[in-house]
Amino acid sequence: MNNQYLFTIVIPTHNRADDLKRCLVSLEKQTYKNFEVLVCDDGSTDHTKDIVEDFKDILNLKYFYNENTGGPAGPRNVGIENSQANWICFLDSDDWYSENRLEFISKLDLEEFDFLYHDLNVIQNGNIIRRNTSRNLNTTNPYRDLLCNLNAIPTSSTCVRKSFLVEAKGFSTNKDIVGLEDFHLWIRIAKSNARFKYIPEVLGFYFIGGDNLTLHDQRQINRFRALYTEFINQDVNRSFKNKISAALNYQTGWILVNNSQAKEAFSFLFRSLIFGSFAIKMRSLNMLRKGIKF
Repeated sequence: MNNQYLFTIVIPTHNRADDLKRCLVSLEKQTYKNFEVLVCDDGSTDHTKDIVEDFKDILNLKYFYNENTGGPAGPRNVGIENSQANWICFLDSDDWYSENRLEFISKLDLEEFDFLYHDLNVIQNGNIIRRNTSRNLNTTNPYRDLLCNLNAIPTSSTCVRKSFLVEAKGFSTNKDIVGLEDFHLWIRIAKSNARFKYIPEVLGFYFIGGDNLTLHDQRQINRFRALYTEFINQDVNRSFKNKISAALNYQTGWILVNNSQAKEAFSFLFRSLIFGSFAIKMRSLNMLRKGIKF
C-alpha cells in the first residue's frame, strides 16, 4: 500500500448532509494538508452525495456508499479498509475539528504512541455548553482502566495507528452494542498493549442535536450489559470481574437516576460503591449524596 498521506479522516454519515458540509469545511480549513478524507455513507437518502461532490476538488476525498446498516460500525470499517495512511482519525459527520487539530498532532513524536485523543467543546443550539474533558489512562494497564473506570475517549477526538485497528478487525457490528462500538474497540485495542496518549487540549467540537444515537433508557442499559458481560466472561480474576461489574452497575444506576427512577437505581449504585474502583466509588457516593430520595 502506498501510504502517501499521514492521516486518513474517516467520516461515517447517514442523512446529515448539512452537518456533513460543516464537518468538511473544518477539514478544508486545516492548517496541515497531508491527509485524505473518506466519507462512508450508510444509505443516505438526502443530498449527501451532492455535498460530497462540492468538496471533491477541494479535499483529497473519496466517497463510499453502502446500503443502510443501522449504525456507524460498518461505515467506519469501510474507511479502515480503504485508508491509505498509517494513522486513522474518526470524525462523526455532525462534529468538526479546530483548524489546527491535524497540525498539532503532526508535530508530536508519533513513534511514541499508538492511540491519541483529546478534549472537545460540546455545542448545543450554536453555543458551547461545556468542555468534554477526558483523562489520562493508566499507562501500565489501560485495558483495566477503561473497563473499571468508564470510557474516557470521545470518538471524534481519536487518532489511531492503523495496524492496531486492523489487528482488532475494526468495529464490532454486533447490534447488541450499537452506539457503544467505539468503547468496545478501545477496550480491545488497549488489551493489545497499545500506547495511549491524552492531549489535554480542545481540538474539536461535539454537536448535540435531536438525533444523537445514544439514548439514556433501558435500551442503553441493555447495551452496556452486553458490552461489559463479554469482558467479565473473558477474565478469571474475581476481583477484576467485580470491578467491571461495578462499572456496569454504576452506568445502570446513572441512567436510572436520570430517568427519575431513583428507587430502582439504589441497589445498582450501592453495589458499585462497595465493589468499584476508587473512581467508581467516588462517583457512586457523589450521586447518592446529591439528594436521591428513596
